Amino acid sequence: ATAALAVAAGPASAKQIVHQTPKVPLVVDGKRMAPEQIHRFDGKPLYTRVSADGKKLIATTSLAKYKAFLTSKGVTLPRAGSKAPAKAHSSAAGHWARIWTDNFLRGHQYTVNSGFGVANMNAISGCNWWTCWYFNDTVSSIDTYGKGAVLYDASNFSPYYGSLYIGPYIQADLQLYGFNDRTSSVFTDW
Repeated sequence: ATAALAVAAGPASAKQIVHQTPKVPLVVDGKRMAPEQIHRFDGKPLYTRVSADGKKLIATTSLAKYKAFLTSKGVTLPRAGSKAPAKAHSSAAGHWARIWTDNFLRGHQYTVNSGFGVANMNAISGCNWWTCWYFNDTVSSIDTYGKGAVLYDASNFSPYYGSLYIGPYIQADLQLYGFNDRTSSVFTDW
């Protein structure tokens, strides 16, 4: 019974869900809100996406509705806690998402090719003889080419704390959408 309660409570290293205030208009479950009103949902995960024109943050409190939207866009998500997608596909040639540790596509960068993901951002952090770089909770901008990407606020592609879908051909600073320095795993669409 104790193990069942621990699983129901969420990850062992559970953190508070406190949403960052986006700098663009917000729509949650179909209702327009001022960006500051995102804090009405603190303590609850929000599943978000950037509008096609990049000028709005669209969110839902329903994981099922979020997954249905992504499915309608042809996105096959990896299963939470897995390192592989639900179905195997060949990757689309030349498509990618590039993540950056600083705003304006600066700092350290890592490219996630189409059909791949990083289940734990610590895996791509590292050091050389003059500096160290970290990607977990430090991703500040993204550039997508050909396919979109899903950024997760937890490792192993877990939507427990929330996620953000960035569509194809978008260059964005994540602070605009309230997702700056929050990414713990990332998946690039096929």
